Amino acid sequence: MRETPLISVIIPCYNEEGYIPSLIESIKQQSYTNYEVIAVDSSSDSTPKLLKDYGVNIIPIPKTNISAARNAGMKVAKGEVIAFIDADYVLQKNLFLEVVNTFNKDKKNNLVCVEPRPRLSLKDLRKRDILKFKLLNEIIAFYKKVSFITPIPAAYGCDFCRADAVKKSGPFNENIDVSEDKEFFARLRKYGKFKLINKSVRMSYRRHSKEGALKTGAVYFLGSVGALFAKKFKFKFKSVRRGRHAKKP
Repeated sequence: MRETPLISVIIPCYNEEGYIPSLIESIKQQSYTNYEVIAVDSSSDSTPKLLKDYGVNIIPIPKTNISAARNAGMKVAKGEVIAFIDADYVLQKNLFLEVVNTFNKDKKNNLVCVEPRPRLSLKDLRKRDILKFKLLNEIIAFYKKVSFITPIPAAYGCDFCRADAVKKSGPFNENIDVSEDKEFFARLRKYGKFKLINKSVRMSYRRHSKEGALKTGAVYFLGSVGALFAKKFKFKFKSVRRGRHAKKP
């Protein structure tokens, strides 16, 4: 990998007009500028127009699932680092630079995936639930860090992967709707190590808030079992996306 590798940012989009501006703005304010942004879009709202206004490369596809969207982005990505970033995330300044520096310090090329620490986004949360989700976020951050030394790392949402390792491990399984990342990253883990860095991203808990934390957790647990053992899991969440008047986080 070059010292200044191209980062290909792949963003699956489905009716993300209330979120995508915050993510794109946080990408544009990065000090590391050798990147490309690929939005794989199947929206019916104003998301495509917003992406066009930001000058993002848009790959339109029919609405299927997030695995298919990410695979479509991977087909056109040119970077030595592939960043899988969900549309409802907001990145900390200098995140890209820290990711590149982390890969560059790995002289033996043992690292295949770098992930920032998750922080709680207050967007979509009721005030009475904030403390509960702050606790949940800390548990998730600890779980991620511990899991990164196991064969099945709990990586998802915002992950920077070496493109050569991604090519070896293969695409996302399009038969999996939920926990597709767990099956994918379990394969990627065979080619090297994962690392959680101190830079952070604001992470949305919109689905947990709308559907209920227990129900959402149960679905992801069942999805993980299905993804890892059956290599198949189909489940459609209700839409939890906000409209165009959603406040910024």
